[in-house]
Amino acid sequence: MPRLLALSFLGLLATACAPRRPAPGAANEPRPDVVLEGAHLRSYEGDTLQVSGTASRVNYRRAGGEVQATEVVVRLPPGKGSPEGSGADTLITAPNMDGSLASKRWVGSGGVVVRTAEGLVANTPRLTYDSDARRAHGDEGVTMKGPDYQMRADRFTLSSADQTFTFEGTVQAVLGGATE
Repeated sequence: MPRLLALSFLGLLATACAPRRPAPGAANEPRPDVVLEGAHLRSYEGDTLQVSGTASRVNYRRAGGEVQATEVVVRLPPGKGSPEGSGADTLITAPNMDGSLASKRWVGSGGVVVRTAEGLVANTPRLTYDSDARRAHGDEGVTMKGPDYQMRADRFTLSSADQTFTFEGTVQAVLGGATE
C-alpha cells in the first residue's frame, strides 16, 4: 500500500512539474514581439495625418510587420476631395483588428461600426481598409441608418478620401424618417 501511494504521489508530482502545453490553436500562433496596452495610433504620409485612433491592446510581430489589436477606434480625417465644410472625421470602431504594416491593410471584425460627419451609421460584420487607396470595403453585408433613411446592402465600398459609399448586390432602402 505505501508503495502504491508513493508511486501515485510521484506520478502527480511529475504531472505538476511537466512543461505546460499551449492551448489548442495557440501552438501555431507565435508570441508577439511587442504588446502595447492602451495604445494611441497615428499614421502619417509625409506631414499629413492619414489615420489616428486608439486600441486597448496591440500585439506586434516584427517578422512580417503583423499587428493584432482589440477594442479599436480609428479616425479617418476628410480627404482633399471632401465636400466643402465637411471638416469632421469618419469614425470606425471594431472589437478586433488584424493588419500588416507591410501591406498597409487591416481587417476589422466582430461587428464594425462606421460613423460619418453627416450622421450616417453603418454596421457590418467585417471591414477591410486599404491605407494606400484610403478605401474600405465589405462583402458580408451592411446596414445603414441616416437622418432620414435606412438601408441594407450585400456589399459596400467606402472612400475616405471623398467620404462616399458605393453599394452592390441586393440593395434595399427606406427613405423618409428611418425607423427600427
